[in-house]
Amino acid sequence: MIISDDILLSCDNISKTYESSRIRTKVLKQVNIKFKKGSINLIYGKSGSGKTTLLNILAGLDKASQGNVYYLGKRYGSMSESELAKLRGQNFGFVFQAYHLIPRISIEENILCPSYINGKQYDKEYYHFLIEILGIEKLLKKMPYELSGGEQQRVAIARAMLLKPKIVFADEPTGNLDTENTKVITELFQKLNKEYKTTFIIVTHEENLIEHCEQIIRLRDGEIVIE
Repeated sequence: MIISDDILLSCDNISKTYESSRIRTKVLKQVNIKFKKGSINLIYGKSGSGKTTLLNILAGLDKASQGNVYYLGKRYGSMSESELAKLRGQNFGFVFQAYHLIPRISIEENILCPSYINGKQYDKEYYHFLIEILGIEKLLKKMPYELSGGEQQRVAIARAMLLKPKIVFADEPTGNLDTENTKVITELFQKLNKEYKTTFIIVTHEENLIEHCEQIIRLRDGEIVIE
């Protein structure tokens, strides 16, 4: 498959079917999308539309039943599990609705986890930029249980951004937040996108979550809706 130079990630005829002993459920049906380098993309749909399943397949966390995913033209299916894990660790960041902070270690240690796990040095100047822009300088020595939901999500974003990922996958990142914190998070995504050309792929049930984005992918019953 030929991928143009400005395409970072793409999927080709992605379908996903879950099977049990009695039921066969098709969650995604021949989905085709391209994501440009340095773009902000929303995957929008109601609960059950298949948007989280699609995000997990794009991020290499789940496998499609049919079709292919390509990162810089290289097909996920041609990689071993260790190669795919290395690709994720070195190029992707993840932000989830449930913040997934490790409860027994400090905020600073939580943020630095990707560096420990991937055996990769982090840029200290960039680290200080992150904690400043996220407004979490005074939280570093605290424990996760001492933070509000909005503060925990900002910590999760710092962790996701630590190794300067090419793509940040965010699954309902503002789903548990109030209006004020939602605005803080979306403005941060836009600033990080502008400053570092990070590509964001964001699953949301709020179609107008970010006004200025490259594309909005609307899913309904596992299919892209063309309007």
